[in-house]
Amino acid sequence: MIDLHKLPLEGLRLNGTTEQVALEGGVSLRDLAWSVFALASDGDVFLEVKGQAVWQGACSRCLAPLDRPISVESQFLGSKDPDLVGRGSHTLGTQDLDVVFLPEDTLDETELVREQFELQAPMHPLCVEDCKGLCPTCGKNWNKGPCQCPTESVQAPSALNRALTKALAGIKLDPES
Repeated sequence: MIDLHKLPLEGLRLNGTTEQVALEGGVSLRDLAWSVFALASDGDVFLEVKGQAVWQGACSRCLAPLDRPISVESQFLGSKDPDLVGRGSHTLGTQDLDVVFLPEDTLDETELVREQFELQAPMHPLCVEDCKGLCPTCGKNWNKGPCQCPTESVQAPSALNRALTKALAGIKLDPES
């Protein structure tokens, strides 16, 4: 735990490693190595989180196991000042920093590191960019060859179909207008 009111003038750097960390959605990080730097700044706290790990999950189309290197390098300002937090950003020297609300006087560095990696985790990871996914009828992985299902009832999603689905997902309909 970092006591935010007792930071040394030169700041505090903590380093750590963790063999395995569970994240939301059944995924995890393996071989996590991290560094946290905290420096008092006019009643606020400058925070820097750096680290590397192997993200372990599954392809979002074919569900094949997937290991992907992931790294984090984030800097932000922690504050209790509602005006500063409300603005969402602050210039510190030459750096434009995001501002986050830190309500407590202590900060759990391992939770901070986990949270930063969670924010960098891939949302829809693919084993390969043109992953064909699974047959909706029999569940066979189309990347490993065609299944025996009738071709007229089962078709792999085309690139145009995927692009249209992605575009339609971004449309916000307002029934009030």
